[in-house]
Amino acid sequence: MGKINRSTVVGCPPDRVFAVLSQVERLADFSSMTVDIRNGPGRPVQVGDHFEQVVKVLGKELDTEWEVVEVQAHSLLRFEGTASAGARATLVERLTAEGTGTRVELDVDYDLPLGILGDAVDAVYLQSKNEEQAEEILGKLKALCETTP
Repeated sequence: MGKINRSTVVGCPPDRVFAVLSQVERLADFSSMTVDIRNGPGRPVQVGDHFEQVVKVLGKELDTEWEVVEVQAHSLLRFEGTASAGARATLVERLTAEGTGTRVELDVDYDLPLGILGDAVDAVYLQSKNEEQAEEILGKLKALCETTP
C-alpha cells in the first residue's frame, strides 16, 4: 500500500480553499494529471456524490470512479476511488486555519493491483512520481486560491 502525506500553507481563509476543493469540476485547474471530470455534481460536493476522473499516469489515460464519503464544511473532504485497472485509493484533504491563511494537508492511501508486483513497481517508480504530483497539486492550489478573489 502506498501512502502520501503533504501539506502547504495557503494565504487565504479556509472557506476560500474549501470552495475550490469542493468543486470537483475544478480539479484540472490544479492537477495536471487530470484530463477530464465526468458526471460531477456541478455544485460543492456532498456525501454520497459520485464522479469520474480521467487521469494520465505513465502516459496512459485511466478512468477513476470516486465517491464522496465525508464532508465537514471548510475543514475536511474524504473521497474513495477505484481505477479501471484495479487500483484503489482514499484521498483526504484537511483544512486548518493558520494565522490569516490555511494549512492544507493532503493524505492519499492507495493500493495497486498485482500484489507484490504492484508494490514493487510502486516502490521503484510510482511512489516518487506520486509524491511529486502531490507537491505540484498543492503548489497550483496555493497559487489558484491566492490569486482568485
